[in-house]
Amino acid sequence: MAEFVSWTVDEVTEACLEALATGRVDGVPMEADPEDLATRLAYPDRLLPGAGEVDSGGRPFEQRYFAHGRQMTRDWDLVTAWLSREHLRAPWACDGIVIRAHLLDEPPVWADVAAELERHGYGCVPGPDEIGGLREYTVTASNVSASVTTGDHPRVPPGRLHTVHVHPVVVPRPDADRRGVVRNAMRALGRAGPDARADWLAERRLTAHGYAGVFHALRVLKQDQPARRDEWSALHTWFLERAREAGVFRPEEWTYHRAQDDTVPPGEISAACLAALPMTRAEAGALPRGWRDTAPDDARRARMTRALLRLAADGAPDAAGAEELRRWRDELRRLTPTGVSTSAAIPSPRA
Repeated sequence: MAEFVSWTVDEVTEACLEALATGRVDGVPMEADPEDLATRLAYPDRLLPGAGEVDSGGRPFEQRYFAHGRQMTRDWDLVTAWLSREHLRAPWACDGIVIRAHLLDEPPVWADVAAELERHGYGCVPGPDEIGGLREYTVTASNVSASVTTGDHPRVPPGRLHTVHVHPVVVPRPDADRRGVVRNAMRALGRAGPDARADWLAERRLTAHGYAGVFHALRVLKQDQPARRDEWSALHTWFLERAREAGVFRPEEWTYHRAQDDTVPPGEISAACLAALPMTRAEAGALPRGWRDTAPDDARRARMTRALLRLAADGAPDAAGAEELRRWRDELRRLTPTGVSTSAAIPSPRA
């Protein structure tokens, strides 16, 4: 009778490294067809026919539904994918992947993981706060984050990799506005004239990170105070234009932020996203399969390309746009691996 198999320590460590560098898990990006991820995670290379464990049921997984069948999780023990759909007949889309390394008996040592990433050019930046015995680190190329234990964690020794989060957001996330400073400023500016907005902006000289904080605050206000939605939308558009004029974002990053502006017609969003793709199909097809052979900027451009393609598809593409999206889907599906080596290349966890 076929038996289920569990993750090995090396497989989890390598999955974490690849996810942190590129946003892929075992070669499959978060934006791929969810069934591709399910197939890949169910049968790793060592379970394929001829690999020595042919009588295997693969890795077990659990599937749970929420929100009246519009949200779902697929859980392969240490890896969980979050999926959603607009309605019961709509296709599923992956909204995020979490790798729970802390469930291992000996979670990887973060210093070793970070050193292996750094050795291949992938830098990490620490988050500003420590919460619940965890500190977050984000890989700048991919915008994928890792939670690392500190001395205050109740169960896992300090300095261990706790979880890896592959987010749908591919641009740096702003710091949490816990005291509502940015939101309060936007509340005041919503009813102020252009001169007051210009004065507020001139006093701060916002960077890309600062503009991202403003955009996030306005999205929160649209939910919290829908009666003033027109004010928030007008502010959002105004700050988007100032960010474009200041040149604080790459063109594709600015387009990504603009796609979150609900005043832009869906057809215009689709066209703009396709026009701003930072990678061609030929370049995507030429990318190495392994993350160690992928330059960090190529990993960044690949993640942004996939994100813009998803935004373009979610908009209202015209006939030419729909055909371009079809070509991209075919290309990305072709690139989804049927077999990727996953041998770990960093030291075993230290005591």
